[in-house]
Amino acid sequence: NPSEYFNAVSQTGNGHMKIAITAGGTGGHIFPALAVALELRRMKRDVDLVWIGTTRSREVELCREHGIKIEVLDVVGISSWFSLSTIRAMIKYLQASFVVRSRFNKDRPDMVIAFGGYVCAPVLRAAKAAGIPYYIHEQNSVMGRVNRAFSAKAACTFLGCPLAAEKPAVGVTRLVGTPIRQLNRNYDMFTYPEEFDRSKGAILICGGSQGAVSMNDALVSAVRRFAGSGRQIIWQTGKVSFAKISCLFAGVKGVFVFESMADMYPYYMVATLLVCRSGASTLAEAAFFGLPCVMIPLPWSAGNHQWYNAGHAETQGWGIRVAQDQNCADNTEKAVSRILNDKSLDAAMSAKAMAASPDKAATLIASAILEKEIAGA
Repeated sequence: NPSEYFNAVSQTGNGHMKIAITAGGTGGHIFPALAVALELRRMKRDVDLVWIGTTRSREVELCREHGIKIEVLDVVGISSWFSLSTIRAMIKYLQASFVVRSRFNKDRPDMVIAFGGYVCAPVLRAAKAAGIPYYIHEQNSVMGRVNRAFSAKAACTFLGCPLAAEKPAVGVTRLVGTPIRQLNRNYDMFTYPEEFDRSKGAILICGGSQGAVSMNDALVSAVRRFAGSGRQIIWQTGKVSFAKISCLFAGVKGVFVFESMADMYPYYMVATLLVCRSGASTLAEAAFFGLPCVMIPLPWSAGNHQWYNAGHAETQGWGIRVAQDQNCADNTEKAVSRILNDKSLDAAMSAKAMAASPDKAATLIASAILEKEIAGA
């Protein structure tokens, strides 16, 4: 039972600094949170970390892998329109707030750090009610509803990228970038698919941790043309699209289709260009590896934040933004060809991507938090 991990903290309190980290839902929230958790542990070995999340993504698996205690809450997203499901979601939210407040009364953390997702709402509500200092990290160009609701009283809201001008921040903010996992080894011994030629490079297509069905469908014709011109394509489709895309490209030379990838880094290493959605973590990792991006923002992302995220990368000069419309395949193909057929442009975009790399973001966040704690803030 994941709750046993949290209970163990109360039973073994040792006076060390205790930090509750909350994140959930998608890799875009979870992986930045994990990067900061590991950096806090590196900088202060006796820190007690407790993760508060859900069972709907990889939180439990990742926490167990890294030896982080975890508390699981039963919460769901609250719709902006009224319905019976909204009432149920509100009840779960209030129940979860009570559970967290009770936990905090028994074993009070020194601070809470929230990285987004609906699981953060009851945790931040409990922290605010208990007078526990809390920090927020907002990855996107438009703040999520939960982060915006609690940012005014946050000790600091760390920003992954500048916020859209029409969506200003509330409270204290600091621009640090979106934390990413550090590269701890090379991948010379990594087992790539049979027939994959690492020396040729590849176009990497990735719709994010959960795939992107509509983007995949829009790219079928473009990928056929890429393959026909001798390009290698690595395509991470997500679960829903995998069977369809695998069938369409069965036997097509140079196209390697995956449902998901436990570790994207070996594929970033061999890619020459990334075709992707424009979630903050995806773009942060692309910048870390110096990958030019052709970005197809998710049209229905909350607050249209992916469109703004992509616009930021485009302004910095290492991405080209393509709308997901009836011309998506043609416009994507033109953008990819423009980059790959112009070596000077490719090199310039790669250099600008690396200049935008947020490789110090986790350290900046951990340092800011620990310095304030030491100063008694």
